[in-house]
Amino acid sequence: MRKILLVSVMLSGMAGSVSYAFGAESLYARIGGQPVVAGVVDQLVETVAHDPTVNQSFDKVNLKRLKAKLAEQICALSGGGCVYTGDDMIRVHKGLRINEREFFSLVEALRGALDSHGVAQREKNELLAILAPMKRLVVEK
Repeated sequence: MRKILLVSVMLSGMAGSVSYAFGAESLYARIGGQPVVAGVVDQLVETVAHDPTVNQSFDKVNLKRLKAKLAEQICALSGGGCVYTGDDMIRVHKGLRINEREFFSLVEALRGALDSHGVAQREKNELLAILAPMKRLVVEK
């Protein structure tokens, strides 16, 4: 459950902070839209859910729902026109004791999934820059 919540935090918190110039193509579209985002999310969740070094409590998590919510969050954060309808990330992660190692393991899994789905370096960097400030919401000191 920890990693699922971590992923959710990474992909929420910043909704609304991304803006696009009139007529500019959204990051969501440049990433590849729904098909690519769905593939990235599927690979990310499967990777962390089955990695014994970071999977903490995935046995009790509805992975299908998690994947849907994560795809929704990425869509919202990257200008795809979605509205994130998931849980409040600060409240969800409170007390989980997520450490930096776990956080960065998830980030590496996300990078791998983006690479596997052909997301270009520019778009990958833009998405990671949107997600990076969320670290403070999930990592306990």
